[in-house]
Amino acid sequence: FRSQARGSLPSKFDCDYAYVLGHICYHALAAGLNGYMATVTNLKNPVNKWKCGAAPFTAMMTVRRYSRGPGTLSIGKPAIHPATVDMKGKAYELLRQNAARFLMEDIYRNPGPLQFDGPGSDAKAVTLSVEDQDYMGRIKHLQEYLNEVRAIVKPGCSQDVLKAALSAMASVTEILSVMAARSTTEQRIL
Repeated sequence: FRSQARGSLPSKFDCDYAYVLGHICYHALAAGLNGYMATVTNLKNPVNKWKCGAAPFTAMMTVRRYSRGPGTLSIGKPAIHPATVDMKGKAYELLRQNAARFLMEDIYRNPGPLQFDGPGSDAKAVTLSVEDQDYMGRIKHLQEYLNEVRAIVKPGCSQDVLKAALSAMASVTEILSVMAARSTTEQRIL
């Protein structure tokens, strides 16, 4: 035994989460989708308010270039974009501020392995409670903005609108490229 011996038994949240993921997978398969991962967001809310979806694996991938030495051709291998812990996020900040207290007072949140009813049964992990990030919801919000831009900037729009859109998109692209390169470099160091 390794992690299994140290891990706790599943909570009600774990069971609900696994059930919902399975349900999403069923619908993805029934729709003929292949190469998709089930996603659930809005987890801090009750189960009936969770947002379900499926994301293609290819959307999470990139090609990493590896070279075997100077003067050799680089080899491209598919890799999943790394996800880092947000060291400036609410959850990490809460941990940093209270680490000593959590340790000394033995503070943790675990409703127990088979507690499906009663006080504490619907307790969520602290990270779910303090973070207010709905990743897929924010992706959808971004797509809505992009659709608005497409509706405004189309053949027949004024030169000023086109010029402003090109300038803004060039700036956004440059900023995002720098941020993406920096996060990739940080991952290689780790």
